[in-house]
Amino acid sequence: MEKFDYAVIGSGPAAFMFVNGMKDSQKRIAVIDGGKFGGICPNAGCEPKIFLEGTVKTVLASRQLLGKGIETPATINWEDLMKRKKQIFNAYPDGSIKNFQANGATSIQETASFIDSHTLKVGDQKIWAEKIVIATGQKPNKLPIEGSELTISSNEVFNLDTLPKRITFIGGGFVSMELAVILNAAGAKVDIVEFADRPLMPFNPEHVKYVVEEMEQQGITFHFNHGISQVEKIGTEYQVTSQQGLVLKTDLVVDASGRVPNLDKLNLDKIGIKTDRGGIVVDGNLQTNMAGIYAAGDVVSKNPNVAPKLTSVAQFEGEYLSGYFQGITEKVIKYPVTATAAFTFPQIAQVGVNVDEARENPDYKVVDHQHMAEDDFFYTGTNDYNAQLSLVFDKTNRLVGASEVSQSAADDIDNFVHLIGLGLTRKDWADKYLPVFPALAYKLRYFA
Repeated sequence: MEKFDYAVIGSGPAAFMFVNGMKDSQKRIAVIDGGKFGGICPNAGCEPKIFLEGTVKTVLASRQLLGKGIETPATINWEDLMKRKKQIFNAYPDGSIKNFQANGATSIQETASFIDSHTLKVGDQKIWAEKIVIATGQKPNKLPIEGSELTISSNEVFNLDTLPKRITFIGGGFVSMELAVILNAAGAKVDIVEFADRPLMPFNPEHVKYVVEEMEQQGITFHFNHGISQVEKIGTEYQVTSQQGLVLKTDLVVDASGRVPNLDKLNLDKIGIKTDRGGIVVDGNLQTNMAGIYAAGDVVSKNPNVAPKLTSVAQFEGEYLSGYFQGITEKVIKYPVTATAAFTFPQIAQVGVNVDEARENPDYKVVDHQHMAEDDFFYTGTNDYNAQLSLVFDKTNRLVGASEVSQSAADDIDNFVHLIGLGLTRKDWADKYLPVFPALAYKLRYFA
């Protein structure tokens, strides 16, 4: 039985940053993954999504300016776009394996399960490790409805060689909203069916309203307050039926009802590792209830207001564990201010104190900028007519929260993250630096 100092189950961003941080430790590390190396993000998640968004955003921006300087807007050739996407991303799993090996780790492409607190069954072999890190992430949820087997997950959407004419998404979260924009821009008729009364629940509802309005103008149809009861195959098409009587005919059904912790193959019950609905329960050092077994990334159960399940957070946890194991830090993990965004069109992004909660709390003041296209030529130039920004200040007049909807919301909000995280005052911004004018960051001086 081969022995290691550390075994990491999963090869995504948490695993990568952990191994990168341990590369000079002279420790034996095994990285085990039964799927594609690199995890969901580069293979069927945020990386191919942002690649596709580069084309889609250009196309939609050109449509936004039709009659305002642009005569013929751009169009998408889906087959060419997907061919280029595959050329770029198909090599990633092998590249990920080489990166782990270059940092001194042994890569094992097999499914792992626990035998005891130090021993793993890996394919047909067993390995022993002093410490084990579970970093298996999340997997697409599968709704328990009749005809569930007829649906695909968002993972498969990233490999559609041909574009269906009609696509129905079940769920209104990050994944379905972003993919709906991409597929609709490429020419598909898209419907989104959501159980709640609005999509993108973690975000400011006022800003979400403008995202929905613009997506509707792009041709996307929303059906709120509908719970799916059945999916049927009728001839060459599918029929989606809701509990409330909605019936949709479509060519493809995507179950985008969320993601769940990827735990089912680990055999955690056998060794007594504690889990809840959110994933594996850990302490302040990311250790489970079993000594020597840790967890990092999206598989961990955590407060989404403190540590949302994002690639950036998974990387931070991997970095933390490498430092903790090497004695660089002995402190419990403390999460930094973390920004989130949905790459829809327009985008929506936020950071820090929630705007809705701040409006109800006398300790905060919310400043709204509702006519940014009238106040800043950057937004006027792209006809970004719904661009809006809300900022939250505490009683000392320090910025503590921000939310924005605009074509550039993700980059805009990133301009505020360091101000909040470092606790800078408005005088600090005014006295110590001047961003490029008239680029996006300059608006800090007058919007904030």
